[in-house]
Amino acid sequence: MSNITLYQCADDVLRALNELADNDETWAQDTIEAVIGQFETKAVSVVAYAMNLGAEEEMLASHIKTMQAKLAAVKNRKERLKTYLADNMRRIGIKEIKAVDGTFSAKFAKNPPSVEIFDESQIPAELMRVKTEPDKAAIKAAIKAGQDIPGAKLLEGMESLRLK
Repeated sequence: MSNITLYQCADDVLRALNELADNDETWAQDTIEAVIGQFETKAVSVVAYAMNLGAEEEMLASHIKTMQAKLAAVKNRKERLKTYLADNMRRIGIKEIKAVDGTFSAKFAKNPPSVEIFDESQIPAELMRVKTEPDKAAIKAAIKAGQDIPGAKLLEGMESLRLK
């Protein structure tokens, strides 16, 4: 197929339809069939490419999921080794170890104080975070029921192209 874009094909179709009145019917019919055929061929190529990208998207999402699982496994293994090392260092009273060449070390350090919440219901309201956000489902239902909701409006559903 030529390097003509789908947009250019659509322009050709519109131009041929506009010239229909100025030319004889046979010429116009042949021209319109040709440019529509070219448009359809290009459109099929665009759909095929989009579907190929969809398959690539699924493959990448699957790969990401696999990599995230591997990452989680590596993190867990690292934490288990740190716990194993710390338990055994405490067991024999060693506070620090260093590599012979000085490239790395492991030592105990005191962490900064942290807060433990053991009963959230007893925390005063002024110390609680509250996230307030619009409930779109409730707003949609209210507007459909005829209520005027300041700051919101119901948008008609947009047309979408589905590739199969």
